[in-house]
Amino acid sequence: MNKNFEQMLRLVDYVDGLMVVDKNCIIRHYYTAYPDLVNLRQDEPLNRSLFEIYPTLKREDSYICRALKTGESFINYEQTYINYKGDAMEANCSAVPIKEHGEVVGVIDMVIYKDAHVTERRLSFDISLISALTKSYNTSDQSLEDIVTQDGEMIRIKEKILQTADSDAHVLVYGKTGTGKELIVNAIQKTSRRKDAPFIKQNCASIPSTLLESILFGTTKGSYTGAKDTPGLFELADGGTLFLDEINSMELTAQAKLLRVLEDNCIRRIGAKEEKQVNVRIIAAVNEDPEGCVERNKIREDIFYRLCVLRYDIPELYRRKGDIPLLMEYFRKHYNKKFHKQIMAYSSEVQDIFLAYNWPGNVRELKNVIESAFHNNHTAILTRNDIPNYILSRLAVDTMHAEDVRGLPLHEMLARYEVLLIEDAYRRNGGSLTKTAAELQVSKQNLAYKMKKYDIR
Repeated sequence: MNKNFEQMLRLVDYVDGLMVVDKNCIIRHYYTAYPDLVNLRQDEPLNRSLFEIYPTLKREDSYICRALKTGESFINYEQTYINYKGDAMEANCSAVPIKEHGEVVGVIDMVIYKDAHVTERRLSFDISLISALTKSYNTSDQSLEDIVTQDGEMIRIKEKILQTADSDAHVLVYGKTGTGKELIVNAIQKTSRRKDAPFIKQNCASIPSTLLESILFGTTKGSYTGAKDTPGLFELADGGTLFLDEINSMELTAQAKLLRVLEDNCIRRIGAKEEKQVNVRIIAAVNEDPEGCVERNKIREDIFYRLCVLRYDIPELYRRKGDIPLLMEYFRKHYNKKFHKQIMAYSSEVQDIFLAYNWPGNVRELKNVIESAFHNNHTAILTRNDIPNYILSRLAVDTMHAEDVRGLPLHEMLARYEVLLIEDAYRRNGGSLTKTAAELQVSKQNLAYKMKKYDIR
């Protein structure tokens, strides 16, 4: 993250305090405009755990931890920080993830103190601050070559991206959660003639609707309390590309203003009288059926047609199971390098399980399952015992559903499911009654009774 520190330091004019933590919640940078007020010197928190400096802060209540885990921004929330000396400070905060190559590597936490002794009052974060963060950290090195596939439909998508590389037409990308929409978007941008121009990303669901319009279009001084003359994302992206993720979460009023940009390339800041011309290519993404979004009034019909000049529908992973072995190998190499391991292969049983499973979370779920298996494994081969239990349980349900159970009474269907779960857990625990009972959270006597009842050996 060191290469981003210079950009981070530019933000101190906007805030009372700024803290950068890495992915392990270690504080790597700390700034406060009021060291006496918070009773912490600039160097005191450095290279120490967030929870050591603020011992009353709990992980489950920390927006910094949420930003690290989800990769989402949390803007203008209230937090009380009590340091290890017992000094408390109430603040309005914003936690924004820092991403490198698509991975969250840290979080910037910015605070505006609510103490009455702070003379220059700011009621909320300036839009220019959010804009600067969006511009600085939402970049990616992913390109067309990073799309790992042998699936016919995915190959056609890659070919279409190449064929339309010289086009400035707006784009709509549709895919279920985890299918790789952002990977496709990055590939579109990297092959376009705007590849060296600004590329700004904004998740429409991660910013409150009351702020999103100001973030997109900018503000003028006096348009609301504390507002300044600040550019919006359209102005910052002028000459380049603006990626609006989950556009189906955008309020219809903001969509009406977006339509004006799509039609005439004009924007008007909040509170301004004059319009400005911008030259921005818009790539939008949705995780719900676009036509269904139009029917349910989540996307304006005129917006839908404007964005659909170029459209990419990404198939779910269960529809391209031929890619699973390729992705398994790709992630094996990726996590070997990341975790400094030397895992050589997957067991044949794991390969069968991965091919049989339907992957409702798509490629993202596959990636996370393989990462989990890496953490559980201590040998050179990833085995069934390394896979999260929920995968095996869901697969057992899918297997039962595949059988012909029509006409069976409910108690018999439940009994079949119970057998599958017990057999699977018993085999996974090497035939140990004690371990199996502990995993299933039943007594050994109860488990022994059920195994005898169902003749499980």
